[in-house]
Amino acid sequence: MRYEDWRATRFFPGLEGLRAIAALLVVFHHARTHRLWGVLEGWNGVTLFFVLSGFLITTLALREEDERGALRWRAFFVRRGFRILPVYLASLALYAAAMFVLGIGATHRASFVHAVPWFLSPLPEVPFFTHVHVVFSLAWSLGIEEKFYLLWPLLAFVVLRRRGGARLALAVVLALVCQLPLALTGGGRAVAPYSAVLVGCVLAFLLHDRRTFPVVARLGSNAGFVVAATMLVAVHASTHLWHPTAEGFRVSSAAYYLPYSLAAALVVGSLALRSRPGIASPPMRFVGRVSYPLYLMHPLGLGVAASFVAPGGTVAELAYLAVGLVLSLALAYALHRVVERPLIRVGKQQAARFGTARERDSARIALAAA
Repeated sequence: MRYEDWRATRFFPGLEGLRAIAALLVVFHHARTHRLWGVLEGWNGVTLFFVLSGFLITTLALREEDERGALRWRAFFVRRGFRILPVYLASLALYAAAMFVLGIGATHRASFVHAVPWFLSPLPEVPFFTHVHVVFSLAWSLGIEEKFYLLWPLLAFVVLRRRGGARLALAVVLALVCQLPLALTGGGRAVAPYSAVLVGCVLAFLLHDRRTFPVVARLGSNAGFVVAATMLVAVHASTHLWHPTAEGFRVSSAAYYLPYSLAAALVVGSLALRSRPGIASPPMRFVGRVSYPLYLMHPLGLGVAASFVAPGGTVAELAYLAVGLVLSLALAYALHRVVERPLIRVGKQQAARFGTARERDSARIALAAA
């Protein structure tokens, strides 16, 4: 792919498929038994989400800066808010209804009520990182991303506006610094995940720069994809095989985030440069489109499936997983249609208020035609 073609690309179907893989890894990880699919190590799906987020947000911000002269950071915050918060709050309400009205997971009510103030605060990751086992603790990853969305645009695109070298250096340094507490003291588990997001930012800077693009663009070849995918599979497998009976070194070791994030970034770059038919197939893209509500709702879907399918042998566990996956996808699609998609449109409409009159008119025409 030529640099001009890359800059003209507005949609990355392969990344939708990769987002689907990340979401399904998490679903498998939270299924009630790892005996059949534990090797998939679904924890890694969250890290893959982080790399994707850093890459996509930074790429879009860089292109807006080139086209408009600066990132409209107020509009960015509005779009992100309408993209994340409605589905998050609707999911939290559904969990509360399932627990208090339907009685699903009723034994967890006390810990859930205790954690709700955190879930409604800017620090939803606190229950997870304080070892409190509570329903909806997967909100921890949203806490990481929300603070990244808040701080990174201001730092990289307001304070360091159009200073490409300084921004790249900052992303690299911060990615390393985020690992220091974990490496030196074994603490800092709530800081280390930011390194994965920042690795995605580094990839975005390298692809956006005409000077470094030809080097990174080699990932778009068949050989580049094979090498990238092989590296990711190898690092992915190592997180299970090195510690098959323990928690492994997932969040408790500095040996996890940077190796996995670098391997994931190579695959992200390869699929962004050139989409592959299998990973960009309609079923994969469908799962990718609903991946955010799927991530939030799948524990509820799996929980309902567990009440219908009793534990048993391989056939029973496969049936449980199939029922749980179908229910989770149904819940995710319902949230996507009723909450996510309409509120994204509203967010774009509200964000258009921060543009010029011509941009506001264009936004209204686009929304009317959607």
